[in-house]
Amino acid sequence: MLKTQTRAQGGSVVVTLPAEVTRRLAIQPGQTLYWRESAPGTYTVSALDPTQVAGLEAMEEVLEQYREVFAALAK
Repeated sequence: MLKTQTRAQGGSVVVTLPAEVTRRLAIQPGQTLYWRESAPGTYTVSALDPTQVAGLEAMEEVLEQYREVFAALAK
């Protein structure tokens, strides 16, 4: 478990992400992060755009459904 502290900056509250987190999530300075409420009082932070994640999941379903066809085409 990692621990960080918040600080005031202007009218906002900011948090500095530990280097380990930025490395593991491949976060670059200026990159957009997506915050999703996963339960009351709990948020999930992701570097992946939720609309892109939905598209990737749909693609995985198609690849699984037609795996044999794609394997034959790859030969």
